[in-house]
Amino acid sequence: MFYYLLNKVEEPMDSSDRSFATVEDVFKYAIMVEVRGYEFFKSAADRTTNETARKFYQELADEENYHKQILTDLYRKWRDESTWDEEVLKVDRPQSFDIHDPILRQAFKKSLETTAFDTTALDIAIVLEQDAREFYRRALREVKDEELKRILEWLSQFEDDHYHTLVKIQESLREDYWYDNNFWPF
Repeated sequence: MFYYLLNKVEEPMDSSDRSFATVEDVFKYAIMVEVRGYEFFKSAADRTTNETARKFYQELADEENYHKQILTDLYRKWRDESTWDEEVLKVDRPQSFDIHDPILRQAFKKSLETTAFDTTALDIAIVLEQDAREFYRRALREVKDEELKRILEWLSQFEDDHYHTLVKIQESLREDYWYDNNFWPF
């Protein structure tokens, strides 16, 4: 089952050997990053047996799809008109999964206690988000176009938010797990 999820990503997301010589290079790779994230989160949403986990993974899938659409629209405008439409970056972001909501946290925790799938999916999701944010940060350092830098910064912030949310969930659940199972040595 986990092999299936990992294969949804197809190949490593390592961008360290990539050179972003053109705007097109950045967009092609960025769109691929978002498509892979979408595929993984959609697959996790479809495969989990817990409704809260399903909603969480579906929300992440929807955001990745949203990023892909924005990138596609921005690239087409740049390709056809040699200009950007940065108004799309000013759209209010949807409310994300609230890790501090005790009801959602308990429901998600229950999911992680009953199936190894959701725990593993969370671990993989953290790696994917880390790779995506590293890609955007690296591209930010390499590109010269100031407008493209603003777009990459915007996307980097999204990925950063996803990464930190997932890590907070993981840390919170780990603490609860240790406490619930009396693993504290003191």
